[in-house]
Amino acid sequence: MSMTIKIRNGTLAEGESLCRTCRWVHMQKGFRESEEAIFCEWGALRPVRFKVAECTDYSDRTVPTRREMEDIALHIPVNVKRKAAGFVVVTEPIADDDSDDD
Repeated sequence: MSMTIKIRNGTLAEGESLCRTCRWVHMQKGFRESEEAIFCEWGALRPVRFKVAECTDYSDRTVPTRREMEDIALHIPVNVKRKAAGFVVVTEPIADDDSDDD
């Protein structure tokens, strides 16, 4: 019999830094893996000296912002050519063309 144990909010496993896909990052890479400088541009430019697992100001740059979505949206002009709904107000009497004089 096996049992699965789930630990919530435990120690995170090693992985990629959130900074690699963040909108606020400024990265400089050299030719070696050890030659890398990452700076966070949110607020003031400050160096990030470790891999970031969680960030309160993270903004995924692979997902467009609302402004970017509005800029690329196709604007379709819509001209409403319908008549107003409701009863028609008649200012002149309507002539009766139905004459049945048999």
